[in-house]
Amino acid sequence: MTMVDLLKRVQLFSGLNEPDLQQVVDICEEIQIQPQTTFIEQNTTGSQMYIIAEGTVDVYINGLNNSRSLVILGQGQVVGEMALIDQGYRSASVRSTKNGARLFKIERDTFQSLCNDNTYIGFVVMRNMALDLAFKLRHRNLAEL
Repeated sequence: MTMVDLLKRVQLFSGLNEPDLQQVVDICEEIQIQPQTTFIEQNTTGSQMYIIAEGTVDVYINGLNNSRSLVILGQGQVVGEMALIDQGYRSASVRSTKNGARLFKIERDTFQSLCNDNTYIGFVVMRNMALDLAFKLRHRNLAEL
């Protein structure tokens, strides 16, 4: 599977054509994460988003006395996407699972530069991010009823 094919599966990039996806590929950095390695720490700031190319990652939160897994994510899913738009604290930690993971990292400054050069990419990604956040907020609010 090519990187463009992988990005076609990523909801965040839904609606982008192949030339636009190739521009996103061009700003990605491939990284390998060893098994059971935390690469995003809750309550720290970060400037990177990660796309999972191979393997799985565990998104978890640390409480006062323990940690709790929220979700396991795999190929074509992303973590840390909020770092592309702000410099806030990470809401959860993320670690690779027992087999490690191959990820593609996108830096905030590089992404913002791409969006300045191609505003359509920026519009589509921000629209998709807003749709995802709206979905999560609605479901969170319904769960609290």
